[in-house]
Amino acid sequence: MMVRSFICVEINDSKVVKHIEESLTKIRFEGVRPVKSFQLHLTVKFLGEVAESRIASIKQTIQSIEFSPFEISLTGMGCFPNLNYIRVVWIGIKEGSNNLKQLASVIEEKLNPLGFPREKRGFSPHLTLARIKKIRNPDKKELRDIIQSLKEKFYGIQMIEEFILKKSTLTPKGPIYEDLLVVPAKK
Repeated sequence: MMVRSFICVEINDSKVVKHIEESLTKIRFEGVRPVKSFQLHLTVKFLGEVAESRIASIKQTIQSIEFSPFEISLTGMGCFPNLNYIRVVWIGIKEGSNNLKQLASVIEEKLNPLGFPREKRGFSPHLTLARIKKIRNPDKKELRDIIQSLKEKFYGIQMIEEFILKKSTLTPKGPIYEDLLVVPAKK
C-alpha cells in the first residue's frame, strides 16, 4: 500500500491562528479552497506516495535529526505564481525563515540516501492559505485587491518546537492528516 506523506511544522499558536482565520474569511470566493485552520502547516519536505514498507526507515532516519527550538514570524499575504494567475494564496515567513531553510536542508540531506531527491527549486518557506481551481473575473479582481491590501500584515510569532511526519489521505471534502511521527526539538 502507498502512503501519501510529507514533513511539516504546524501553525497552532491560538493568536496566530485567530489572525489567519480573519484573513481566511476575506478570501471566501467560489473556486477558492481554504485550508482548515486546524490543519495549518508549513510543508518542509513533500515525500509523495511512499510504499508503506518504507515508512519505518523514514521514521528511523528523521528521528535522529537534532535542532533547537526557534520562532518564525508570519508576515504578509502573497500568491503563486503571480497576481494575474492566482493558484495558491500564502502567508510569508519573515523572521526565522533561515532556521526553516536549515531544517529543510538537514531533512533533505538525511532522506536523500533513502531515494528522496533534493528539491530542484529550493525551499521557499510559506504557509499555504488556499488553493484556487477556477475563479470568476470579478472575484479574481477582488481577491487580487485583498492580497495587495494584506501584503504587509503581521500575523504573529509561532514557536517551532517540533516537526512532524504526516500521512495525507485525499478526500472530496479535503485532505485528512494523521501524525506518523513527531520529532521534538532538543532544548
